[in-house]
Amino acid sequence: MRTFLSGIGVAVALLGVISHAHGQKETERFIPIGQSPGVSQKHTSIGEIAEVDQQKQMVTIVEPAGRRTVKITEKTRIWLDRTKLKQANLVGSFTDLQKGRRIEMKYADPEHRQIADWVKVEIAQP
Repeated sequence: MRTFLSGIGVAVALLGVISHAHGQKETERFIPIGQSPGVSQKHTSIGEIAEVDQQKQMVTIVEPAGRRTVKITEKTRIWLDRTKLKQANLVGSFTDLQKGRRIEMKYADPEHRQIADWVKVEIAQP
């Protein structure tokens, strides 16, 4: 009986973690740059776009650790962070990734940091 109850406790704990992760994934676009709990600056880079290669679908950002070039794929989600305009965030596209804009980028593989899972682009002017 004790083992059964322990098993139920573990199952409930796992469901809580899965639910939180799924919930954050669904609401990530609404979270301002640098404020994503447990993700920002641990699994992301925040910096300024230095270069955009339309043909290769690559973006180079300058962050405190240096320059990094990252692939944007058809699976990469791009969001427009319009917090500074006091407006709702929107879904964006590759054309919104423009030189000089501040971005936060989460990687599909945090260890290698070569492909973007999602990108938030700060829109500070209308």
